[in-house]
Amino acid sequence: MAENAVALKLHAFWTSQPEVWFAQAEAQFHIRSITADATKYYYVVSALDQPIAGRLLDVLQSPPAEERSP
Repeated sequence: MAENAVALKLHAFWTSQPEVWFAQAEAQFHIRSITADATKYYYVVSALDQPIAGRLLDVLQSPPAEERSP
């Protein structure tokens, strides 16, 4: 199966409404036909600001092997 490069820039993570942010992120993945779990995971990680990423450092340093996306 061939993989294609896709341009996507998610908004910065919304700490006040994470459920809405994840719903919008999933919509963007669907629009761009992004289905690979790892791709979704790294797009989400790239949308985290420094304070949030710092709080999640344990997960970011040792990501799950499977089922990374919410």
